[in-house]
Amino acid sequence: MVRAENRLATATNRQTWINTFRARSDAVIAIARIVLAIGSLWITWLDAAIWPPRSQLVFWLLIAYFVYAIAAAHFVWRAKVHRVRGTFVRHIIDVATLIALALLTGRVSGPVFMLMPFVQLTATLHWLWRGALWTGSIGVAILAYLALSNTVWPFNSDVDAAVALSFILFLLTATVLLTWLGTHQEAVRSELLRLVERTPGAPDGREWPAEAALAYAAQVMRVGRALLIWSDGDEPWTHLAIWENGACKVRHLSPTAYLPWTPEALQHASLLIIDARRSRALIHRGEGRFDRWRGDEMPTSPALVAEFSIASAISVQFHASDVEARLFLLDPPALTLDDVAMAEIVADRLKTLFEQAILLRRLSDAAALEERIKIGRDIHDGVLQTLAGMALQLQSLRSSKAEPEEIDRRLMALQAMLSEEQRELRALIRALEPGSDQGGARESPLVVRLEALAKRLRQQWSIDFRFLVEPTDLRLPSAIIGELTRMIAEATANAARHGHARTLEARLRLEGGTVILTVDDDGTGFGFDRRLEHAELESSKVGPRSLRERVATWGGELSIDKVEQWTRLTIKIPAHP
Repeated sequence: MVRAENRLATATNRQTWINTFRARSDAVIAIARIVLAIGSLWITWLDAAIWPPRSQLVFWLLIAYFVYAIAAAHFVWRAKVHRVRGTFVRHIIDVATLIALALLTGRVSGPVFMLMPFVQLTATLHWLWRGALWTGSIGVAILAYLALSNTVWPFNSDVDAAVALSFILFLLTATVLLTWLGTHQEAVRSELLRLVERTPGAPDGREWPAEAALAYAAQVMRVGRALLIWSDGDEPWTHLAIWENGACKVRHLSPTAYLPWTPEALQHASLLIIDARRSRALIHRGEGRFDRWRGDEMPTSPALVAEFSIASAISVQFHASDVEARLFLLDPPALTLDDVAMAEIVADRLKTLFEQAILLRRLSDAAALEERIKIGRDIHDGVLQTLAGMALQLQSLRSSKAEPEEIDRRLMALQAMLSEEQRELRALIRALEPGSDQGGARESPLVVRLEALAKRLRQQWSIDFRFLVEPTDLRLPSAIIGELTRMIAEATANAARHGHARTLEARLRLEGGTVILTVDDDGTGFGFDRRLEHAELESSKVGPRSLRERVATWGGELSIDKVEQWTRLTIKIPAHP
C-alpha cells in the first residue's frame, strides 16, 4: 500500500511538472500563433501568385485561424497550471491548417513556409523528441505530395528547384536536430525529476547516513555501484561505504587508508574519470570549464582502483564541518559533462545530509550533558542536602544528654527521613528509565505535597517552617510541583546551614501564567544591602548557584532582597512546563 501511494505521488509530481512546463510553453505559443495568423493574412493579401479561385478560400481560412488563435490564447491565459489541457487538440488544428493551406496554395512559400516550422517547434516543446519526429514526418509527407503532383512545385518551371530542395533538406535537418534536442531535454527533465522526487533520508541516531546517501546518489545518477569515503577530524579512522546491487557495506579503516584519495592538485576538484588505470580524466575547473589531467599520478587512489575494479567513474568532493568526503559514481552508463554537474548537485545534497548528522550528534551530546547536569542538581538539592541535615542531627545527638527515650525518638525520626529519601531516590531513578511518565502534564494538588515537605524539612533542619498557598486549592502540573519542592528544599538548606536561620516562611501564589514563590528566612542572608535581580545575579555569579541554574533552566527569574530582619528570595517561573 505504501509503495503504491509513493508511486502515485511520484506520478502526480511528474504530471504537475509536465503541466507546469506545458503551461509556460502554451502561453508563449499562444502569442506566437496570433502573430503568425496576422502575418499570414498580410502576406496572403500581398501575394498575387495564389490562384484567384483559391485566394478567397485561403484568406477566409486564415481569418478563421486568426479567430481561433485569439480564442486559444484566451483559454490558455485563463487556465490554471494543474488544469492545463487541450494541447493535443490545438496542435491537431495547427497541423490541419498547415495541410489545408498547402493543398489550397499548392506551394510551401507564404503562410505554409511560416506555419511548418511553427508546428514542429510547438510539437517539440510539448512532446519533446516524439513530437518533433512525428510532426516532422508529416511535414516531409506534405513536401513529398507537393513534389509528386504534376501541377505544382517543384515541376512547375516558375519555381526554383534549388529552393525546393533546400526547403526539403532544411525540414529533414530540423527534424533530426529537434528530435535530438527533445531527447536531450527529456533526459535532463528526467534527471531533475529524480533529484526532486526523492530526497535522502534524514540520519537516525549517531550513525553516519552513508546508506541513505549512496542510495540517493545511485538512484539519481542511475549507476549500479557507488562508493563514499570520508574522514572526521573528531574520529581516529577513515570510513568507507560501498553500494552495490542495492546493498550497502560500511567499513571503518585506519586514518591513512587509501591516502591520498586524489593527488593534491585534485583535492577539491570534480573528476570525470574516463579510464582510471590509464590516468585518463577530465577535471572540472569551475564554470563549465574542463581540462585534461596531465599529471604523472593516477587521478584517484591506486588502491581504490585496484580493490574496487574502477574502470570509469564520476568523482566529486564535499566538505561538511570537520568531515572531508569524496563520492565515486562507478561505471556510469554514459560519460558526459552534464553528469558531472548532476553529481555536484547530488554531492551538495549529501553535504546537507552529513551536516544534519553532525548537528544531531551535537544536539545529542548537549542533551546528554544537560541531563547529567539536571541529575546532579537533583541529587545535590535532594539526597545530599538530606544527608547534610542528618549529619547535623547526628552530631547534635552525639553531644546531647537527653533521656534514652528522647534519643530513641530522634533516631526513629532520622530513620523515617532515610526511608523518605529512599523513596525520593527510587522515584528519581524511575523517572530516568526510557518510556517513564514523569507526570509533566498531570495536575496535582500542591498543599498535600507542601505539607509532606514541611514536615520533612522541620525534622531535617530543626527549623520552624511555615508555608502559605494562594489559593489553597491551587493545582499545578506534577513536574512544576516537583521543581518547586526542590527549590524550597534548597532554599531551606542554604538558610539553615549557611545563614543559621531558625524560622522560614514560603508563600506560593499564581498570577496569570506565572508561579511566584517567595521564601523568607531570619538568617544572616547573603551580605547584600539592596535588591539584586536575576540578570545581576547571573552576571556577578553571586547568590545560590543551584537555585540560579534551576530557575534559568525553567525560563524564570530569581531575585534576592533584604526586608527588615528577613532575607527574601523571590522566584518566578512559568506555570506550565
